[in-house]
Amino acid sequence: MRGHYYLPTGIWLASAILLFTLLPTSVDFSKSSQVTFSDGPSGDYLTLQGNLVVATQLNNTSDRTAVRVEIESIHLESATLLSPTTFPIPVGDIGPGQSVTVQAEFDSSQLTTGQQYRLVLHGSYRRSHKGRDEGDDDDRDEDEGHEFTVSDRITLPPISPGSALLKSTTVGSHSVSGAPFPHRPPNFGEEENGSRWTVPTGPFVPGTPTPTGTTTQMAPQAPADPGGVTFNANDGLGLNGSTIAEPSGAVGGGVIFVTANFYAAYSTDGGGTFTELDPTTIFPNDNVGLCCDQIVQYVPSIDRFIWLLQGTDAKPVPQPNGVRIASARPADIISSGGAAWTYWNLTPNVFGQPTGTGFDYPDLAVGDNYLYMSWDVGWPGCPTGCNKGHEVARTLLSQIQAGGTIGIDYTTPSDSGSAWGAHLTQNTGDEIFWAGQDNNSTPGLRVFSLAEGSGTYYWRNVPIASWSNTGISSTTPPPNSQDWLNKASGFPGNATIGATRSSNQLWFAWDAGTDRNFQQPHVEMVTLDRSDNFKLIQQVQIWNNSYAFAYPALATNACTGEVGLSLEYGGGGNYENHVVGFWGDFVVYVTTNSTVGTTRFGDFVTLRQDHTRGTNGAFFDAFGYGLNSSGGKTQTDTRYVVFGRGGACSNGMPTR
Repeated sequence: MRGHYYLPTGIWLASAILLFTLLPTSVDFSKSSQVTFSDGPSGDYLTLQGNLVVATQLNNTSDRTAVRVEIESIHLESATLLSPTTFPIPVGDIGPGQSVTVQAEFDSSQLTTGQQYRLVLHGSYRRSHKGRDEGDDDDRDEDEGHEFTVSDRITLPPISPGSALLKSTTVGSHSVSGAPFPHRPPNFGEEENGSRWTVPTGPFVPGTPTPTGTTTQMAPQAPADPGGVTFNANDGLGLNGSTIAEPSGAVGGGVIFVTANFYAAYSTDGGGTFTELDPTTIFPNDNVGLCCDQIVQYVPSIDRFIWLLQGTDAKPVPQPNGVRIASARPADIISSGGAAWTYWNLTPNVFGQPTGTGFDYPDLAVGDNYLYMSWDVGWPGCPTGCNKGHEVARTLLSQIQAGGTIGIDYTTPSDSGSAWGAHLTQNTGDEIFWAGQDNNSTPGLRVFSLAEGSGTYYWRNVPIASWSNTGISSTTPPPNSQDWLNKASGFPGNATIGATRSSNQLWFAWDAGTDRNFQQPHVEMVTLDRSDNFKLIQQVQIWNNSYAFAYPALATNACTGEVGLSLEYGGGGNYENHVVGFWGDFVVYVTTNSTVGTTRFGDFVTLRQDHTRGTNGAFFDAFGYGLNSSGGKTQTDTRYVVFGRGGACSNGMPTR
């Protein structure tokens, strides 16, 4: 079934669309009386007629309300604005920390694919001295008009369908077993993870919403089977870290290895106890430090844990400096106390990027013969010469196993600009896939593919039904009353952070907003047929009109081929909590018991196939978290959860 979207409340004026949203990132407001604006992030797509539609954010970065904002001109160098309306375009009021999406259509005949062009917005506003800032709409004191000019740079996207050649490089290895090295405080800030892409609103394409909503119920005390879903573990790590936890992990060789922002941990007793690790003391102070995001996979074919760490240096003003990929056998983790690893430093220069180029929001996937990596390029830093966008790289598993120099093939980031924030397909086999949102209808979803052994990656656009790309907001219970999706509205936004492959079916999932059919933020999900030219099989939603769902992670049950879910829910009288389940059951199980809200939840949770012997791929390992209050302080409750179809392919319930 296909999704159904209605245009949110906004302003249609010829070629321009103006929609109010929350500012994608937090702002350190000064107490000046001047209203300040910024522009971006921007997104763009080519229509079926070959015209260019550009969407960009006009952000009020001050602590005052901008009253009677008007757009007086919109310019894109070398391009003509189509169907120009009469300027000025009234926008209305933009409150502190709020933004408006400005969208316009241009003649692209004079533009070149892959080239950057300057987008300039000029407008006017009045400052509010009282009234709106004080919650009184009828008693505003406004000064005379002020003007503003803001600009951003957009890149003309490559034509679809299309292809490009991989680039290649090599990286030498390092070995470490001498921990502990001196501790280095991670350079992690509240601003980490930001957007360089705004999803444009496309033409309305009607669809049919999923008729059955998804409900929640508490996960049982493991081991248990509440009816069709067996739980073998739901264990808390017992370790407190950043309230923006972003947990990842995997299981193999008798070891559970888990990461979250700031720390790692491992268990050798099935999750009964965890030993905490400080990643900054395991690796020496060389080219790549530790910022925040960490991703973990276990690869049975080479009996290795793969650990990907996002890096920054240790300067007073942290500078991004790539990622580190590390490898260890489960036996080595046990014998060394988690301190023996082979690792490779993947700095921006390795990929032809200038020093200072940010690599953000990394991900990992395991194929038949390759390890796949991805990250956003250009956040937070994108110096002169930086090629921003989404980059995918691969290296042979056999070379990881050998522990020497590895060869890396990688894509051109700007080819995947619309895939900013995307994750890779899990359980991907002989081909890797990722996707981006060209717009929220048609030509819609842009899907990328790279087959093992091929030196060429491809992309094509898949027509899908319209879905809501605004209204991602959900409030925890009073008196806390926090919008726990405040950050999600900007990043990861509508990125396809849930992705998996089941035989010839490709599944992609992302956060979506509200409309007439969906009163709460929900998860939009599509299934494509790889064997039939990526044809859309279905478009479905994970939804409930009483509370929100967000942050989907997907994986495939190796036994049944079903798609498993690990995500978060909250709002409607509920705090944000981690839930797991199977698509099609229309029930998910709550694994945490949060007692406090937040305005800055982490940007992902995790789901992996469980590789415990004897379970035959019938189970998943999920890693999520909740937030609790203790002694007036907020603490994280990071969870390790094992669930699956107990009787499907295994001989009963495995021993923990």
